[in-house]
Amino acid sequence: MQVQVAAQQSGVQRVLAFLLEEQDPVTRPLVASACALSRPTVFAAVQQLESLGLVAVTGQQSGSPGRSATLYEVAPGAGILAAVDIGGSNLRVAITDLRGKLLAEGNEPTAEAGGPAITKQAIDLVHSVLKSSEAAGATPTRVAVSVPGVVGADGSTVHYASNIDQFTAFDFRTPLSDALSAPVVLDNNVNLAALGERWRGVARGLETFAVVAVGAGIGAGIVHEGVLLRGAHGAAGEVAFLPPFGSRRKVDAAAHDEAGGLSLLAAARTRSGWTAPPPVTVEELFVRAAEGEEPAASLVEEECTRVASVIASLCAVIDPETVILTGGVGANDLLIARAGELAQTMTLFPPSVVRSGLGERASLVGAIQLAAQSAKLHLMETLNV
Repeated sequence: MQVQVAAQQSGVQRVLAFLLEEQDPVTRPLVASACALSRPTVFAAVQQLESLGLVAVTGQQSGSPGRSATLYEVAPGAGILAAVDIGGSNLRVAITDLRGKLLAEGNEPTAEAGGPAITKQAIDLVHSVLKSSEAAGATPTRVAVSVPGVVGADGSTVHYASNIDQFTAFDFRTPLSDALSAPVVLDNNVNLAALGERWRGVARGLETFAVVAVGAGIGAGIVHEGVLLRGAHGAAGEVAFLPPFGSRRKVDAAAHDEAGGLSLLAAARTRSGWTAPPPVTVEELFVRAAEGEEPAASLVEEECTRVASVIASLCAVIDPETVILTGGVGANDLLIARAGELAQTMTLFPPSVVRSGLGERASLVGAIQLAAQSAKLHLMETLNV
């Protein structure tokens, strides 16, 4: 009897795990085939999941000879997820079902600097987007947050979030969890961009790759043999702190890194030889470089060399199949092509260097997956009780 119950629990978990990955309704025979389970086991598992409110009938499959088959999917009321992406310029929020299927999304400029103000803005935006969704009035099952800094071992404290002017360690998780009445998980924004690209972007099917985000600053999300690397202190991928070869430069976490857009524009302001006022945006700098204007062309070449050096450093450590460039600077076609070309001369086994498939939404998509996986793990543990 105990063996039979254990088998039923295993079947229930496998069926739910499969349905949580499927974006469209499926039939019981399809579930049985995909999960390698007998039809009676699937029938019993689906019945149990229906009784728990986790699975619901959504229609009938027709169009083929014979009897129509009942279609099942994760029940709309089984739970919802909230994903938050905190950026230096923009704040993004998505509300999804337990599968990560989008129900509503919203974004707005990051209004004020500093952890306390941005946390409050994030809470307000989650409430606003949730209210506009079909899940209005519900409490999120899980909330995942993309943060621009190093997440400490406690899973709450974020360090070095300088691009939102939070220069001291700050607990992002507690105020969000308290205000939203939900468990909250945090991860670094470029780490989540890497997860997003592997889930629904250009890294699908890749086992070892890196996402290099070049915006106001620079950072990397690294996946090695299918596992996201975080390091002993959560600081894996903080490539802004790579020293120039031979340098004994002291690390200054509050300073803007040399490869980021802010430093690039600061260099433009001090560079002589402009025939017109220096560019005020990175986009303008790259346009003027493409037109052959000096010193824009030399500044862009220096930036491409810095990014190529970061790519080469990653290649020396993890030997990636592909490096994905993203961000306000990193997504520029000229930089992608030239940095990739320069990296070819700096590495033994040059990777493909490509543009992000998700663009500015990569970290948000990664946060959705993080929330979905966290909720799935909790459900699996609950069903195993």
